Amino acid sequence: MPVLIVDNYVADLDSIVGRARALAPYPQATGPYPGERHFIAPGDSLMTDYIGPMLNTLAPIISDAFDADILGATSASLSKVTTRPERLTRFQSHPHFDDTSGKMIAILHYLTPTMGTALYRHRATGLERITEDRLDYYLKSIEHLGARESYVCGSNDEYEMTAAITGHCGRIAVYPSNALHSGMIPPDHFTNLGCQERLTTNVFIRLA
Repeated sequence: MPVLIVDNYVADLDSIVGRARALAPYPQATGPYPGERHFIAPGDSLMTDYIGPMLNTLAPIISDAFDADILGATSASLSKVTTRPERLTRFQSHPHFDDTSGKMIAILHYLTPTMGTALYRHRATGLERITEDRLDYYLKSIEHLGARESYVCGSNDEYEMTAAITGHCGRIAVYPSNALHSGMIPPDHFTNLGCQERLTTNVFIRLA
């Protein structure tokens, strides 16, 4: 499975982080993301002078790595993991996928240091990427799984961790959106007073 890593792309990362923090508090995510999310609108200055230039620079590298032309971004957001382990849904407490078309790529930019993101293989089926034709088969195979009161953070009886992307500050990770993955959120991410800051930029792009 292709995974692209780019380090130190943004020269003035502190400026981007400062602007991202100034937008807080973020709304609670309405989808499966376990925390808060601020969507970056097409006319937003962050789209104009941060997301847009980043995509223009990465486009030829991504096209080469994934052997496909880029049609454009479908969404961009700033995200913070804030959902406490005991409140996780079934989907949030196991490795997940974001798309089944095979035509979507996820770009994750770590704006603050974090343990990172892991990719997984489902042991019972051997699947690492969930395609449309394998979706029903996969969903049936995990029907027995309930919500866990912890984030998945490494291999377990159901899933094998196949790769770990360390969340170095400023690192960009690019991987297929149908890959089984999960943020590595250790127990000490949360305290009695709140949680550590895990601030990322999440961009989804569509391939031809």
